[in-house]
Amino acid sequence: MTSRNALHELVDSLPEAEIATAERFLTILSKEPIGPEFADSIRRGLAQADAGDTVVCRDYSEMIDKLLG
Repeated sequence: MTSRNALHELVDSLPEAEIATAERFLTILSKEPIGPEFADSIRRGLAQADAGDTVVCRDYSEMIDKLLG
């Protein structure tokens, strides 16, 4: 199980340019319950990243376009 300390370490290791994005994402997670479909998509994304299968995007809009078509 992931601990708060592990999450803090991940945040501390983020490039400065990604801090604002991480803050927005964590803010959303703290306010809205995560449904099973969203949780599954997060797990798939983490597994893809762990496997080296990544998508490079300049911003959120580009990410949505690439991932959702």
